[in-house]
Amino acid sequence: MQDFATWFCLNNRQNFTIDPQVNPDDAQYYFGRDDIKERLLRQIRRSFIAPGVPKMMVWGPYGSGKTQTLFYLEYSLKNQTPASAKGAPHTLYLTVEMRSNSNASHLHMQMMEALGKSTVAAWVRDLFNSTSEFDKALLDLAGNDPNIFLALRELRATGESSFVAWRWLTGQALKGGELSGLSLTRSLGEVGAGDMVNALVAIGNLAGRVNQKVIFLLDELEELQNVKAGDAAESIHQYLRRLSEPANASVGFLIGFKADVLDDAPAILRRGDIVGRVGPSNYIDIPPLPAVADVKTFVKELLKNLTDSAKVETWVAQNGLSVGAGEFPFEHSAFELLADYATQDITRALPRYIINAINECAIQAWDEEKLLIDDAIVNNVAPFAFS
Repeated sequence: MQDFATWFCLNNRQNFTIDPQVNPDDAQYYFGRDDIKERLLRQIRRSFIAPGVPKMMVWGPYGSGKTQTLFYLEYSLKNQTPASAKGAPHTLYLTVEMRSNSNASHLHMQMMEALGKSTVAAWVRDLFNSTSEFDKALLDLAGNDPNIFLALRELRATGESSFVAWRWLTGQALKGGELSGLSLTRSLGEVGAGDMVNALVAIGNLAGRVNQKVIFLLDELEELQNVKAGDAAESIHQYLRRLSEPANASVGFLIGFKADVLDDAPAILRRGDIVGRVGPSNYIDIPPLPAVADVKTFVKELLKNLTDSAKVETWVAQNGLSVGAGEFPFEHSAFELLADYATQDITRALPRYIINAINECAIQAWDEEKLLIDDAIVNNVAPFAFS
């Protein structure tokens, strides 16, 4: 018996799952939601004009495809960079982790570690090699903050001092001797969360000098609901508020978070001063697929892209199969039945549940050595897949 991938003519994959964190090529896919896709891309294009970088919130229920959305936007930014972009997008995806006592410094450190010391140091060296007035140019990029200037300048070095400077930029507290060794007057963040944002924006300004735009893709920001301490939550609020300011045209963000309705979102992300700065049009809901026709479109696009059309055509002809256009490996009636099951409960008409149902149906068909998925298999699998 042929293996599963060969049996279903899969195109360089082992199953019908799409996961860009496992297979980076899957980031190119965004099935069955052209209206949302066009809105996302339109807002991205507009954002490079004002405020200069994307600042967007993507939200929806569990299984709606928020992570896939972020990866698709990253793919589009890199491979179909908008003409409005003033520099090559330098994107950084990270899954944010927050605990009950986490504050702005924890968020800042995760973002800085994703950015990486070697990247920022390379930008500093590029600036040094491209101007005869390095100190003046770097101080200007640092917003005339002497501490940020000194820390960034030290990254040109290769010894221990550059690691101390990087620790300062990530918001870690330094000992007195470490501070004085770099002529720094205080640890970053001592005067508030805005201090850390200033350092991050300075790095974004530096990236701009080498024709790059820093854009963070921050996933699973529902983790902010774990933060219980009032002062900690307020520091994160102030950090995101400052990052959202129109004056920041150097560091962008695409934030994904789970919420069935916006009122379920972390309070920090729906506060008026955050919404007002990001803009209500940049809060984009990824809802369930609204109708049977939308589910059918989603499934057809997925099956078409995940299978090898030439192999499908040969397989169908060799075995005398009758398959609807774009419906392989389903019999036509089974395809219709799956779409009906998916929309019986609108809260389950989501990509995660639909893809899981397709995989489970295909596995059972392969296990029973059936060339196509029939009604009996869908009736057996779908009630559990969409429960």
